[in-house]
Amino acid sequence: MSDFKRFLGPVGVLLLSLSLVGIPSVALADRDDDEDDDRGRGPKTTICHIPSHGKMKPSTLKLPAHVAQVHLQNHLNDFTGECGGTKFAIVAVSGTLEEGFPLRPNLDFTTEVDEGNPPVLAIFLGKALVRGVKAFLDVKDSNSREFKPMGMLNPINPGLVATGNRRDANISSIYLIDRRQALRALLNEPRYLSMVPDLAKVDIHAPETDPNLRQLLTQIIRESGLPNMNEVTFLQVISTWKSCHFVPSPILYTKPDDGTRVTDFPNSLAKWAGTTDAARTGDPAGYNNAVEMKIRQTLAANSSVPPPIGSDNCIDEAPTYTPVPPGDLIRYGVDKMTKRINDAYRPCEFEELATRAGLNIQVPQCPN
Repeated sequence: MSDFKRFLGPVGVLLLSLSLVGIPSVALADRDDDEDDDRGRGPKTTICHIPSHGKMKPSTLKLPAHVAQVHLQNHLNDFTGECGGTKFAIVAVSGTLEEGFPLRPNLDFTTEVDEGNPPVLAIFLGKALVRGVKAFLDVKDSNSREFKPMGMLNPINPGLVATGNRRDANISSIYLIDRRQALRALLNEPRYLSMVPDLAKVDIHAPETDPNLRQLLTQIIRESGLPNMNEVTFLQVISTWKSCHFVPSPILYTKPDDGTRVTDFPNSLAKWAGTTDAARTGDPAGYNNAVEMKIRQTLAANSSVPPPIGSDNCIDEAPTYTPVPPGDLIRYGVDKMTKRINDAYRPCEFEELATRAGLNIQVPQCPN
């Protein structure tokens, strides 16, 4: 053995040999700061290493970017970002969970902060035309737990009923939310609501679908290998019961090419109340008064024994579903050719997906 090798010792010889053949030393991962390292290799990349034999717990590593890239290629179960933490789901919502409405914070995961869970805020991805659902306005009667007496404002909630009819379409808002909140968003709701992943079909190329969202969905379909480039399905909040209290949501317009009847909760509600959605923020007092007056008028018209106004006395009886117009085709669910987006995305995983789609979507939980 040469004097040089005797000086290094066996471990030093091994590390030197690895570096000579282009395999970086694991000692580079010991630093846990995000600054450029002293070898000029650039900022670190955070990855989660999943041990292959299950004898050790997953560990968060911070490696130079080029080392992390090689590591991820050689360890297919590892991923970019910290171990543990949140996973996201993409959901479609309509109504008072949308931007600008009081219940919008119900999409944010903030309920377990006192248990050591950091808050995870929902990320708005855009709007999309969702086919196969018919929109209603849920007008509470006087026996409802949510009904407010005269002088107070009554809530109006949306009710999306599955029809399977492509000509029934609603413009919904698409969010990226903590998957734990997908259930919690429903726990406090008083109505018969559910989330279904394969019923509401998003029309990707409809003009009502935002361009950036269209770009993202197209990338997801490409990576899935499925041939249908026109539609995907999301988790969508659906009403499982069409009550007699439901009032049909006014149709905003009918598409001349295929007869699609389009609704949109903010604008349809305003049209129903004889006002505009712009008044909701520009003249909130006038807007709220118009909605409340319409609610009282609707309940009074249905009341069999007035007064008191607000007791509509309607009784749910089957069948309560909307008759199918002649010539309309009914299809529930999706076929084998259509992407069903029920995936759970890690924060960095979603950022990387957006980057591949040519978009810059920042997910605060991604540390890089």
